[in-house]
Amino acid sequence: MINKKVELLAPAGNMVKLETAFRYGADAVYVGGDFFSLRANADNFNDEEMIKAIEYTHSLGKKIYVTMNIISRNSDLEDMAKYARRLSEIKADGVIVADLGAFYTVKEAAPNLNIHISTQANNLNWRTCNAWAEAGAVRVNLARELSISEIKDINEKIVLDGNNLELEVFVHGAMCMSFSGRCMLSDYLTNRSSNRGDCAQPCRWNYKVVEETRPNEYMPITENERGTFLFNSKDLCMIKYIPDLIDAGVCSLKIEGRMKSEFYTAVTVRAYRIAIDEYYKDPTGYQNNTVLFDELMKELCCVSHRDYSTGFYLGLKGEQVYSSSSYMRDSDYVAITQNCIHDDNGMYTVILSQRGVFEVGDTIEFIFPGKNDIVQYKVENMINEKGDNFVRASHAKMIIKISTDFVVPLGTLVRKMK
Repeated sequence: MINKKVELLAPAGNMVKLETAFRYGADAVYVGGDFFSLRANADNFNDEEMIKAIEYTHSLGKKIYVTMNIISRNSDLEDMAKYARRLSEIKADGVIVADLGAFYTVKEAAPNLNIHISTQANNLNWRTCNAWAEAGAVRVNLARELSISEIKDINEKIVLDGNNLELEVFVHGAMCMSFSGRCMLSDYLTNRSSNRGDCAQPCRWNYKVVEETRPNEYMPITENERGTFLFNSKDLCMIKYIPDLIDAGVCSLKIEGRMKSEFYTAVTVRAYRIAIDEYYKDPTGYQNNTVLFDELMKELCCVSHRDYSTGFYLGLKGEQVYSSSSYMRDSDYVAITQNCIHDDNGMYTVILSQRGVFEVGDTIEFIFPGKNDIVQYKVENMINEKGDNFVRASHAKMIIKISTDFVVPLGTLVRKMK
């Protein structure tokens, strides 16, 4: 809909992840506050942290959106209005809501605050999108069940009706076996409501069938030796189809994962940043660049994930079902760079904070922010905070010094390939 470069929107579960997202190329982030967020167990941001996050984001010329996307009850609305006023005061760039009651509560309480509509609102057709636009929403996150052709049709109808509405879609991350994220399974089985931000993820459990007259016989529905995962979804990955989504009228590409690590944030944001920039350099040649896709998919397999799929975007049904609840990854996140000091001998002392086990003799990789390069380095020595040499970094967040002949920027993440 909007004729400008597509936005790369990244998850930020805390301040470290927010900084990581921007360091590796995000245009905007979405965060949760202490209230009304669908990730109750994320770190989330209190008022002081939210002010800091907004100020930092704006200092970079970037944007920050705050989730208020629970399915709200009567008891929520008064406090929701207060929170919206507060977010408007501290200059949040927008809030994300999931229902009409929340929408009008925010609109009345904070009329200058931009409102985005969550995928939880089941935005499946152009009339729904037009209704949101006419009510005053600036953006709609479309339902994950739509195909690219349906998205394009929605955009064309919105343009025809003269509504300047931004369309946002998820392009990467975990998928729910519910409709647009609305699920009652967790509430029913564990008394933890997914629609209130406290999902226990029972869709990932291994289920077996019990027949009524044989209560002690558990029968797997044959799929593989580990059982059957009836509700388990593959992860979404649309990196190859960025041109199709842009052509369909999408203006923001959203990565899922506020609960995931800063390593996940860095690698996925970096991959999509490269992909988007390469597309704008050569739109016609992008989809034929098999070397680029191979490299980017290799990167995306380095983070914890399930099998990747294109979800419903290509019109496929059943593509989502995955035969295990297990995650896989091709690398381990082992450290983050805290400092890099130039020595008198022309070398650099790189100070690392440990995140995973590695040792002398290992080959590690520095994932540089803002660069396409990933630099391999064989660890020849390690020094601890006391100045002693040691051979194995095995204690969480221990400080490690290594020597390199190249600069390693602050915040650079380090991994070890499996």
